Amino acid sequence: MQQRPARSPAHRAARFATLFLGLCACLAVRAQDIAGPARANVAAPGAKGPITIDARSIEGISGIEVTARGDVVLKRDDTTIFSDYLKLNQEFGRVDAQGGVRLVRGADRFFGPGLRYDTRNDTGEIDDAHYVVVRERTARGAAKRVDFLGPNHVLLHDATYTTCRPEKDDWWIEARELDLNYNTEVGIAHGGKLEFLGHTIAATPYASFPLTNARKTGFLAPSFGHNTRRGFEVALPFYWNIAPEQDLTLTPDYMTKRGAELRSDYRFLGRTYSGEARLEYLPHDNVLNERRYGMSVQAQDQITPNLFGQVNLNKVSDSQYFVDLSSNVSSTSVGVLQRLGALSYSGSMFGLGYSLQTQVQNFQTLQDPLAPIVPPYNRTPQIDFSTGKNDIAGRFDLSVPAQYARFTHPTLVEGARFSLNPRVAMPYLAAGYYVTPKIGLHYASYALTNTAPLQPRQPSVSVPWFSLDSGLVFQRGLSWFGEDVTQTLEPRLFYVYAPYRNQDQIPLFDTGVPDFNFAQIFTENRFVGGDRFGDADEVTLALTSRLLTSGGQEALRAMVGQRYYFRHDRVGLTASSPPSDYGSSALLGSLGGRVFRHWTFDTTAEYDPHLKQMQRYSASLQFAPQIAKVLNLSYQFDRTQPPEIRQVDLSGQWPVKPGWYAIGRWNYSFANGRLLEGLAGLEYNAGCWVVRGLVQRLQAAAQTTSNTILFQIQFNGLGQLGTSDVVNFLKRDIPGYAVTNPAEARLVPPSMQPQLPFPQVF
Repeated sequence: MQQRPARSPAHRAARFATLFLGLCACLAVRAQDIAGPARANVAAPGAKGPITIDARSIEGISGIEVTARGDVVLKRDDTTIFSDYLKLNQEFGRVDAQGGVRLVRGADRFFGPGLRYDTRNDTGEIDDAHYVVVRERTARGAAKRVDFLGPNHVLLHDATYTTCRPEKDDWWIEARELDLNYNTEVGIAHGGKLEFLGHTIAATPYASFPLTNARKTGFLAPSFGHNTRRGFEVALPFYWNIAPEQDLTLTPDYMTKRGAELRSDYRFLGRTYSGEARLEYLPHDNVLNERRYGMSVQAQDQITPNLFGQVNLNKVSDSQYFVDLSSNVSSTSVGVLQRLGALSYSGSMFGLGYSLQTQVQNFQTLQDPLAPIVPPYNRTPQIDFSTGKNDIAGRFDLSVPAQYARFTHPTLVEGARFSLNPRVAMPYLAAGYYVTPKIGLHYASYALTNTAPLQPRQPSVSVPWFSLDSGLVFQRGLSWFGEDVTQTLEPRLFYVYAPYRNQDQIPLFDTGVPDFNFAQIFTENRFVGGDRFGDADEVTLALTSRLLTSGGQEALRAMVGQRYYFRHDRVGLTASSPPSDYGSSALLGSLGGRVFRHWTFDTTAEYDPHLKQMQRYSASLQFAPQIAKVLNLSYQFDRTQPPEIRQVDLSGQWPVKPGWYAIGRWNYSFANGRLLEGLAGLEYNAGCWVVRGLVQRLQAAAQTTSNTILFQIQFNGLGQLGTSDVVNFLKRDIPGYAVTNPAEARLVPPSMQPQLPFPQVF
């Protein structure tokens, strides 16, 4: 065997140096040795995923430091950094990037010349930055420096902030420091001011604002408006987010004519309960020289699975309260305020289900001196019990409702009433027809006080009755404007018999005559309430036809019906009420539906063939081709009760030019020759802000009108100035009204959506 020659010390040293240089070459990758782009997968400290670096050249020492140059892209989870030069300290996860830096965190983007960033906890800073933050609304701006304080939290120095699109800086916030914390969903500005169209409209050393629609404790935007009965008013609401299930809004309000007022609104919500309590307090009305207030409490609680409680309390200081201090027609037309407390219990016993309810109810009557009304009776208390059972012997349905009520009144006869109304039905249902015979008994007894002379103190009445409800259902398929639909034809016969019982000596506690309509002609009793049960030997004939789409929606509905009397009615609401002298009732007709895609209409009419004249009719039409584009027209005529009603109501919201929407309502009474409510205004949507201006004229009482000016400007993603409840007011006044700047993009009107076939890029 040939032996290897001995190696000299110099030879061994040269070989060791060659191996060492080779190892260094494996650990260090140099740009001049790479022909194309390079990629490095780097393990970094922390619980996050690995880091990937792409660049034109990459060099470094494994596990210690990596340096990348030329079109550098660093990615780790949802964080990406673009730059010309980047150095990564692998031991501490720190990044130093220079040259055309762009940091992407989720959907947020930050731009600047230099970035220092810790990939372990998402902290760092970027100088001379521009930024885009994408949340419910996209915000953008610039800052001298941006400090990253963790995920979803940045602190901007010498910064601007706006939700306007690029090159359209209509409004922005300038602040010495701007803290955007999307973890708490709150933005805080130190040394800030609000610029609008190049003018400073607000400045404050400290301000906070919501970054989303989430609730946040703090002052809300001030509210202001003008009303002829209140003068110019300004309010500064304070919102207190007490807990996730409760909050409180306190609103100091100053009216130049009336004085200072405090309004509060407390809301609460639990797993089994909810409610709201509102209080308005005016310690001194400068016009009336007296204290005025209004309060309302509504609450309900499912106390146990079987026990339910409800409270509805309302009170104002005087009858003119809503006329003087409210601009909402639904409030100014209120004549009676309810105060109600009720408990309901349901259960079963001996195989029978039952329910028991007790309530106490009284009212505050708001009198208009020129149009007085009779106050209603109070119920102190009323107890209702009901039991029954269905499918007895597979054939019968039994229902036994009973009631005890004590009625009190300051001027009229008072007393207690016990009533019992058992009924048994035998329904028979089939695919194309139904028949339901029913028998029942109305029994009522009274214990009266404060009665008139010769009026009995303990009257009672017992009226048995019988009814038969039957109908047929035919259907066929046909084509309607090129669409396959199903047409139905539904004749119906409803017969009622009840003998005559004299009820003239029984007082009227809660009973009246309802409107003559399709719901009423299919009932056994022509009165509502428990003090009268009408005698009857009559039949109602009706015919209904519908057009149903393939999805089951009703495209068109036509109905006609009339009641025929086999004998004249004798029971009247009062002893002086005239009996019916005709063999038939007025003829009812109704036609409505959605004939075309954007058109909805509804008409009803009551024609008296004996007088040969129309007694009542109403017609309504709505055209709504798209969001924020709606027209409503309705007309109502009624001569059945004095005074005669002849009213037209026209309202709508319509785009008049790009961004501009006309808003209005004209509710006019031809019978009285007066405008009940007039509303005219404009809404302008500039993309990142919306302004609404309205003028309202309201008939608040018989001889009282008020004029109101409402103004509001909303800065998308920031807040609003002006009258606070303009949007809710418009939704109540104009059916189909829609805001043009909704938080959800799918609800934005087509005229306000981007016209390009691709999304706007910031």
